[in-house]
Amino acid sequence: MPQVKPSHQYRFLIVGGGVAGTTASELLRKREPQATIGIVTDEPYRLYSRVLLSKPAFLTGVQHVDTAWLKTDQWYRENKIDLMVAVSAHELDPETKTVRLSNGDILGYEKLLLAIGTHSRPWYVPGRDKNGVHNLRTLDDAKGIIDDLAEGKKHAVMIGSSCVTYEVADILRSKGIEVTEIMRERYFWEPTLSKEEAEITEGRLVERGVTLLPETEVTELLGDAEVTGVVLKDKHTITCGGDGRTINCDAVFAFIGIVLPVEWLTSSGIALEHGIVTNEFLETSLPDVYAAGDCARYKDTILEDSVIMGSWMNAVKHGEVAARNMLGDKKPFAMVSFHSSHGFGDMISFAGDGRMRPDREYIMRGSVAERKLGRIILRGDRIVGATMVNRTPELATLVKLISLKIDVSDKKAALADVNVDLKTLLSQ
Repeated sequence: MPQVKPSHQYRFLIVGGGVAGTTASELLRKREPQATIGIVTDEPYRLYSRVLLSKPAFLTGVQHVDTAWLKTDQWYRENKIDLMVAVSAHELDPETKTVRLSNGDILGYEKLLLAIGTHSRPWYVPGRDKNGVHNLRTLDDAKGIIDDLAEGKKHAVMIGSSCVTYEVADILRSKGIEVTEIMRERYFWEPTLSKEEAEITEGRLVERGVTLLPETEVTELLGDAEVTGVVLKDKHTITCGGDGRTINCDAVFAFIGIVLPVEWLTSSGIALEHGIVTNEFLETSLPDVYAAGDCARYKDTILEDSVIMGSWMNAVKHGEVAARNMLGDKKPFAMVSFHSSHGFGDMISFAGDGRMRPDREYIMRGSVAERKLGRIILRGDRIVGATMVNRTPELATLVKLISLKIDVSDKKAALADVNVDLKTLLSQ
């Protein structure tokens, strides 16, 4: 980056206007009333609730779009926080402590927070730009779905399996829309759920009239301006209103995962490893540069591992801790991440590190038959994570067992026994 004088200098500069970055700005303002604070966001909006976007009342238009806003324009003005919307960060120069933006502006910083979140994974399929093809990551995505559903749809094809897929499929079926679920995986939500847990979710999907096509891919979207169908990679025995190779539809929902928008950081020399690498204080490898939220691969002091946790509450707490450390508090991040997803009357909850890894042991709690099943994940003699299908009341206790690092090497039978109250393990 050329040695150019910054167009504006900030005491605290935040790249990312989501909940992690905005939470950080709020605490920074409280602690330093006179500090200059700037937020750069590639979205055209102030802070809104991303978790609300896939909820039934919101996505069907019953709940007004305005309920998504979490901050007003006046809030930024009153707190003297410069909010720069619809502009991206393009380059970071740690030597001059500047960030170059997509509009050509160069911003200087004393302390920089990278809270850039994630983007939807690009879907490189011919026809993806047709009307009726949707993603769901931003408020604009949600608005597009709301408008489309209001027109009345008959048959939707969903691509990918995830919590958003489950929630949106429920919404579509509640409106009487046929749903065909296409996934590369062998079973729904693999590997986030175990095969046994997926039996519950798949059973619920089929009961509610969703057609499942596992180990299948879409190679093309049909239609002129409007999508009218999808082409499968291989002919399938279930025709779904097509000929086995094509499926007729008037809406497509592509939920194929996320990517981290870190390409612009590579020239800075910052440590990257499937995310922005930080220590327990959310400090990156560059001086005076911090990372928070879904983009941060941080050292977890409870799990004693390097992790990325993509949950709303985790991002909130990251924002708080990052701000404190930008102020010099030297406060480590210490919280067990948890979140839940709702669909078809089921509640699926997660705590800690749910990754499938060779050094893990899995204890199943409950049964598929009762549709109440948990998977407790151990590393060595302690619990590091859990997934719970319709066993959410036990989640708080599991979070405590993880947080307290309790030795459960002699408690495995109790963990598997649904007649044992997990709370009793806290005092043993």
